Amino acid sequence: MAKILGKHRGTVHRWLADYREGGIEAVVEFGTSSGRKRAIPDWAVSSLKKQLEQAESGFQRYTQIQHWLDITLGVQAEYATVHHLARYRLKAKLKVPRPRNRKQDEKKLEAFKKTSVMTCN
Repeated sequence: MAKILGKHRGTVHRWLADYREGGIEAVVEFGTSSGRKRAIPDWAVSSLKKQLEQAESGFQRYTQIQHWLDITLGVQAEYATVHHLARYRLKAKLKVPRPRNRKQDEKKLEAFKKTSVMTCN
């Protein structure tokens, strides 16, 4: 039966035990999973979110976020956990500066910025 349904035999066994115990209502009842707690608690996630929203205090690497969580909040988490949280759950982008040519003339750059701002207004 488990192969036909594409479920593990333990799952089918649990369904049958639930049916014997409480009828069809017990089988179709949607319970909450006790599951494992998240490595980074919700209060730490909200604190990190506030930190990421501040423009002046951006992180350049996920290891910096990991270190900040450990030092500031006392929350230790693996790199992969921090990466998944910041990149996919919080949709944060790291503050990585764009590459610049070392030979770039600063005076010409400032002149360009002044003229390009005037043409945009």
